[in-house]
Parts: sequence; structure tokens; C-alpha cells
Amino acid sequence: MKRFLSSIYGRFLIIFFGLLLIPILLTLTLFLTFQFNSLTTQVETMLVERADSMRTASERYELGADEVVELFSEQTLVMATKRYETDAWSVSERARLERGDVLTVRDERLPAVALLIDETIVTLTPNAEDNPISIFRDLSLQTLLLTALVSSGFVLLAVRLMTRRIDRVTEAASRVASGDLTVRVQDGGNDEIGKLASQFNQMTETLATNESKNEELTSIMAHEFKTPVASILGYATMLKRNDVSSEKRIDYATMIEQEGKRLSRLSRDLLRLAKLDHTVVGLDLASFSLTEQIRESILSFERESTRKRLKWVVDLDEVDMVGDAGLLQQVWMNLLQNAMTHAYEDGKVQVRLMQTSEAIVFEIEDEGEGMTPDQVDRIYERFYQADSSRHQGGSGLGMAIVQKIVTLHGGQIQVNSEVQVGTTVTVTLPLRRDRL
Repeated sequence: MKRFLSSIYGRFLIIFFGLLLIPILLTLTLFLTFQFNSLTTQVETMLVERADSMRTASERYELGADEVVELFSEQTLVMATKRYETDAWSVSERARLERGDVLTVRDERLPAVALLIDETIVTLTPNAEDNPISIFRDLSLQTLLLTALVSSGFVLLAVRLMTRRIDRVTEAASRVASGDLTVRVQDGGNDEIGKLASQFNQMTETLATNESKNEELTSIMAHEFKTPVASILGYATMLKRNDVSSEKRIDYATMIEQEGKRLSRLSRDLLRLAKLDHTVVGLDLASFSLTEQIRESILSFERESTRKRLKWVVDLDEVDMVGDAGLLQQVWMNLLQNAMTHAYEDGKVQVRLMQTSEAIVFEIEDEGEGMTPDQVDRIYERFYQADSSRHQGGSGLGMAIVQKIVTLHGGQIQVNSEVQVGTTVTVTLPLRRDRL
């Protein structure tokens, strides 16, 4: 019983019955009270008129009390009469009767009248079963029961239909909890439950999509880690051989070092991305010189750019901004690394920084391999690498990290690329008016 009352079904029943039956009972009670009093008055009036007729007949035709009773007992209103001994009446009542008054009394909850005929007190009462008051009382009770029965049926049906829809959502949630992400709630309602079902279906679709992506990500991660680990193990095995020359040993050790660094970068980028995904890292806002930060980032790649004989065209406005300097440093380092990696030897890399009235715009353009539109659409996918950058030590996570950091700063990133021409990446950051 306690479980039933604590359930939604039980609570709905209590609410519906309370809202339905209480007004019905109050309304019917008030109606019956007024109507019952009105009927009682009408019956009393009819009984008084009948009593007057009995007295008139007795006086006109000189009939005794028994004869009058026998004569009028056949009429429908007066089906029975009773004689009472004179000592059953009070002195005042007997005095009124002897004066010829008709007394109004109650007999078994029904109105009755009494009069004196031939020294006999005669009482007139309506038939206990066949009278307007009893008929009205019976009809009222039947109406009340029928109303309660029909109303209860509709209430039970309405509550059942409502809770059945909730039960479908509950059952679907249980299946999702057990790992079934294919379940959908079939509910075409436009009410709150229908909206709940629609939101539930969207949630399961999102969960299914994320589950698929996670499985794919896990598979890719396993492959990404497996490749350098296999290389390290292979070169380590070769180093153990006695017939390997010193030059080969140096080469193998160098390859092991490179693959180890690749694993280190991969682990580092995964950790960064995981923190950004789960908002473990909050923005450490501070005011700093963005111009100086980008200039230092470019200088850190001087050795690599010299090796590829790259020509740098740098146009940096003096820009101070409020942001997370540490995270933004990762953005510029990733974009500069990508530009140098994919630029042709003896090519050109252009870096521009400008400030408008509403935003800060950073742009980097390289003359290099470029990408197809399909490749551009996928560059933010984790572990996706459009070309041979994997063989150059890339983790395939750089652009995903860049996008996360730019989004955290409320900015946008745009990539335009043309095969064998080059790629242009534009980062737009909102200009914060506050200065910390």
C-alpha cells in the first residue's frame, strides 16, 4: 500500500479523485439539502390539504374516523394512517387539535400531519416507499453512485494512459542503463510527456553517437600507440644483436628516441585534450602582450625553418589582450608547427596579427601542400591526419586542441586551403574590454 501511494500512479489517482469527487459531493450535498427541504414543504402542504379534505368529508357526510381513514387510505398519497392514544400527545398539542388545528409532525424522517376526527387523532403520512421524498432520495443516491462510477472509470483511464506513457520512458531508461542505446520511446504527444520522450530520444541518439566515436577513438588510440611501441621494440631487438655496426646502433638508438618522443607527444596531447573536454582546466585569465607571445613562438621554430629555408613574412600589430596565456601559447605553437610541416622547402609563411574595434584576428598562411575540401572538413577529428604528418611526428590531435582552446575563449577558427597552393588559418578572438 505504501509503495502504491508513493508511486506516480497512486498520486495521480489521489489527486484526480480529490479534484473530482470533492466538488461533486459538495455540490450534490448543497443541492440535495435545498431540494429536500423544498420537497418536504410540498409534501407537508399536500398532507395538510388532505387532512382538511378528511375533516370536511367527516363533517359533511357525518363519517366516523374509521370510515374517513378507510375512504382516504386508497389514495396514493396517503397509503397508511395511524391512531395514537390521547396520552401520546402533549397537553398543548391536544389543545391545538381540539381547536381544529392540523399539526405538522415527523414520523420516521418523513413529514406527517395530525388532526382530530370524532375524538380520534388521525395521522397522515406518505407511503414509506412511494412518495416524492423517498423517490428523490433514491434517485439522488443512484445518481451519486453512477456519477462516481463513471467518473472513476474516466479517471482510471486517464491516469492509466498517462502513467503508461511514463512507464514507457522508465522502461527505456532502464534499457539504456543496461547498455542498450538503440532503444527509442514511441510517443507522438505534444504535451510535457511527449517533450520528455523527444528529449530522451535525442539523448540516446547522442549517447549512441558518442559511444560509436569512443569506440572508434579507442581503436585509433590503440593503433597510434601500437605503431611506435612496435618500432621501439623492433629497434631494441636489433640493438641486442652482436653483428650490428656502430653506425647502425646509432641509427637504431635515434629511431628509438624519435618514437619515444612521439609517444610522449601523443600522451601529452591526449592529456591536454582530456582536460579540455572535461573542463578540468579553467581559464587563467590575465592581461599580456599577444604580439610578444606570437613573436617568441615564431623564434622557437628558427632551427626548423632554417633547415627548410622558409621565408617568413611577419606583420604583427601591437596587441594586448586578456586571456589564458598558457593555453593560447599552445594554439600558436600548433598552427606554426602545422604551417612549417606542410610548407614547401624554400616556401613562404606569412603571419599577421591585427586588432579591430571588436576582435583580435590572427592569420597564418603557408605555401605548401594544401588540402582538399573533404580534408578540411575533417581536420578537427581526433587522430585525423590529412597527409604524411604522422611520419613527421604529428599526433593528429593538434587541431582538436586548437579548436577547444579557441572555443573556450569565445572565438572562432576558419581554415581555407587549396591543394598544391597552401593553407590559410584564421583565428578570431573577441576583444575583452576589461583589463585584469
